[in-house]
Amino acid sequence: MSFFKKMMAKVGIGNIEFDTQFHTEAFVPGELVEGVIIAKGGSVEQKVDKVYFQLMTEYLKPDTSDSNRMHTETVVIANILLGESFVFEPGESIEIPFHFLLPHETPISIGVSPIWISTGMDVDNAVDPSDRDDIEVLAHPYTSVIFEALEELGFHLRKAENEYYPQRDYHLPFIQNFEFVPYQNGEYRSSVEELELVFYPDENGVEVLLEFDRRTRGFSGLLSDMLDTDESHHRYYFSCEELEEGTESVADQFRGIFDEFLTH
Repeated sequence: MSFFKKMMAKVGIGNIEFDTQFHTEAFVPGELVEGVIIAKGGSVEQKVDKVYFQLMTEYLKPDTSDSNRMHTETVVIANILLGESFVFEPGESIEIPFHFLLPHETPISIGVSPIWISTGMDVDNAVDPSDRDDIEVLAHPYTSVIFEALEELGFHLRKAENEYYPQRDYHLPFIQNFEFVPYQNGEYRSSVEELELVFYPDENGVEVLLEFDRRTRGFSGLLSDMLDTDESHHRYYFSCEELEEGTESVADQFRGIFDEFLTH
């Protein structure tokens, strides 16, 4: 009987079961994530080599055979080790508390790309159990100030997508691209067709990449082209101190950036 139970556990029957429970319903990049994994042993004693999280999302990537067609790729944003090497007795219940910082580069839950945390256990001589939890990621307060500043300048978000774009100095193969367009009564309605932005937040502020589609002058090169050319003219860094001055101050800074672009 014991041999039969061990064989069943190897194929996932009577194996460890667990549920990951988070203390919050929404998550913010750069902030602490806390919770507990409630796990119950299977029908036989089993050794767990490690417990881990994988923070994951999806992005769009051009097909190799046809660059006009896109397909969806899954990517691991971060691997987070929670614990190593412990033994479950048959039927034993264990609570594993955890906490970790959600990486600053985690995309925001805007658009169609899901974001989720996959919990996994490496179980000795058995099928590794796993659990997926889709999560809602809110904008970091510093990024929120930029959104609010653009709203004050008369722009609204039209689309947000995770798009394939590998960069030498960035470890992820995609960017989250935000497309803004002016309201009909916005101050830039006659000069800007579209504004594209990418945010790179960190603990000290937010780096912003931006590019215009100008009504009066045609395309000056959208974001994908801009990243390949003279990036220094399109990169701006807003420090924590600048962002903490509030929406109106940041809007004034953007107004200066826009006016500089639109007069050249």
